[in-house]
Order: sequence, then C-alpha cells, then structure tokens
Amino acid sequence: MHAPNTIEPETPRPRGRPRRETARHEIVEATLALLADRGFQATTMDAIAERAGVGKTTIYRRWDSKEELIADSLGELRTEPAPMEATDLRAVLLAYLHDQERELADPLVGRLLPAILSELQTNPGFLAAWEDRVVRPRRQAIVDVLAEARERGELREGADPDVIADLLLGAPLLRLLFPVGLPSMPARYAEQHLEAIWGGIAPER
Repeated sequence: MHAPNTIEPETPRPRGRPRRETARHEIVEATLALLADRGFQATTMDAIAERAGVGKTTIYRRWDSKEELIADSLGELRTEPAPMEATDLRAVLLAYLHDQERELADPLVGRLLPAILSELQTNPGFLAAWEDRVVRPRRQAIVDVLAEARERGELREGADPDVIADLLLGAPLLRLLFPVGLPSMPARYAEQHLEAIWGGIAPER
C-alpha cells in the first residue's frame, strides 16, 4: 500500500529588505554613526562589524578597504538631481538646490565634515576613494542634466555645463565650509542663488 502523496507547504518568504540589502544598510548606518561619535581613525573595520552586527568577511565582500566603505557611506548622504521628466530645467535645478540645502543643513553632515576634511589632507587612499565615489559621480550627475538640457535648446548657446555645475555646487559649499563673517542665509537663498545664475544661462529670446 502506497503512502498518499503529500504536498509540502511553501516556506513563506521573509518580508522587508532582502538579506544582502539589509546587511549593506546596517554596515553603512554603523559606519556613519561611528564616524560621528568617534572620528575617522577610531572607525575601524572591527568596530564597524561589531556595531553593525556582521562579520568582517561580510564587509570585505563589499568593500576592499575602510576608506572605500567610508566614502560610499558618506556618498549615501548626497543629493542627486531628479530625472528630467518635464522640460522645465529651472524647476529641476531649483529642486536640486533645495535638496542640497537640506543635505548641508543636516546636523550629521555638520558633525562629520571636520573629520572628513582633515582626513582628505593626510590620507591619499581616502582622497582617491572620495574623488571616485563621491565627488565625480555627484558632479557628473548635474553636468549630465545640464548637457541634456543644452541639447534640447534649454540653455543658452555656448553655455558650459561644467561651469554651471561649479556655480550651482560652489556657493552652498562655501556657506557650509567658511561661514565666518558671512550674513545668515535668507529663507529664499536657493531661489536667489538660481536667479543670479539663470540670467546668464537661459536661452536668449
């Protein structure tokens, strides 16, 4: 007599983030917290692994060095320009400036910045990781938006996306890094900032 066929119940899939994504999130959060609490030198791979509740092998499967991990973790805080679904370049740039303002006003960024700047002066490995993983991708994202807009005729003929990107990114960074002696930022700083640039880059009518 044969045993009746039985159907094994399906194992329910776990909800929430996939395991690999969850591990990455925990590692990044632990890295940022340690940087803010202890500084760059004390943010070791051992300390990150302990804080994140993962093994060091889990970290090294994703990052080759502490410098790369810290650069990527800091990169999570950066602002990306929104995809241009509409043809209103001015609205896209204004939204980007507002996002950048909120990012630079984040107390966590303010706590992390002194250690970052100091390490960039003395740690070539971190400098290279910072350039490759934060500075260049961040800048290229807005340059690409501007270049595409120029192709569509939404920028003045001859306008240089690289120069415009410098104008958009430079002023807020100056305010953050060297605020001594500067007046407080007005409530509509982003609007005034863009207005000062727009007259020189908008298409001539």
